Amino acid sequence: MKSLQVGLIGCGGFAKGMHIPILKNNPKYKIHAAMDIVEEAAKTVAESTGAKYWTTDVDKLLADEEIDVVFITTRHDSHAQLSIKAANAGKHIMCEKPMALNIEDCKAVVEAVKKNKVKYTIGYNRGMAPMITKARDLLNKELPGKKKMIYHRIQAPFPESHWTHLPEVGGGRFVGEGCHIFDLLCEIVQAPPVLIYASGGTFLNPEKVKIPDSAIVTITFADGSIGTTLINSAGCPYFPKEATEIYCDGKAIFINDFTRMEYYGFEGHNKICLEFDKVDKGHAIELDMLADAIINDTESPNGLVKAARAAVISYKVNESIKTGAPVSIYEDDYIW
Repeated sequence: MKSLQVGLIGCGGFAKGMHIPILKNNPKYKIHAAMDIVEEAAKTVAESTGAKYWTTDVDKLLADEEIDVVFITTRHDSHAQLSIKAANAGKHIMCEKPMALNIEDCKAVVEAVKKNKVKYTIGYNRGMAPMITKARDLLNKELPGKKKMIYHRIQAPFPESHWTHLPEVGGGRFVGEGCHIFDLLCEIVQAPPVLIYASGGTFLNPEKVKIPDSAIVTITFADGSIGTTLINSAGCPYFPKEATEIYCDGKAIFINDFTRMEYYGFEGHNKICLEFDKVDKGHAIELDMLADAIINDTESPNGLVKAARAAVISYKVNESIKTGAPVSIYEDDYIW
């Protein structure tokens, strides 16, 4: 089988720590070229992966007819423009979150991807994490159609100097990272979100961070389910980063940092525990599914609708924090 030829756009820490190791271990992919605005970063990645070349010119990479799919892991303000350029060049796209910093750019990405008939996947991997899919399977099998109450915590020290806190570059914590959790809640519930309420503020140094960085966000879904997430930027490094609690019709599921899962009342048992020796948030699964979608010309995982859904939720979270009021959301807000 011919491997998909990959063009890397962005050779920073996330690409090196996550995507590149997965790509090197998956025979469906081969890293063909590395691009970064910092030449040394592109050169280092190209040399360490056996890529054919490195470049600081994204247009050179996109003009390369040998490249099948591009991986976009740049700063958030460039995601939409790069996705549009890649689609217009006929390249399939794996774009890290967020899709874009505003609705207009999201719509432009959707238009370009549809027009050029390429595959598009957003990096919302948590919904594919093995413990999350196990939880969803338990709920679907034993409690189909039942309303759920979900609580998710994501906390960690988030540097005050990080560019994510710059609205015009990173979009802020909710657009830039909270979208991960908004997608996760949607994936667990599997019903359309209908109402969003958020209360938050700046919990880091307000002299350095000028926009809200932490909040409690509640999403109400069309089936009556409710999902709440606590997003804390001034977190504790000694405490687990993430946890998910799901309550449904007298049964419960607890997932601690994607390494330990406890479920109560399912499969005929009072309690069952699962443990992994390392965190698995579904990254490798998502990239493998994208390869299959490209090779077999099937629907891409975490495609346009899911990408836009979580992005639009994040914009409405900011709106709710600003106004202090709940904000409605409709499928027409993110399905175009």
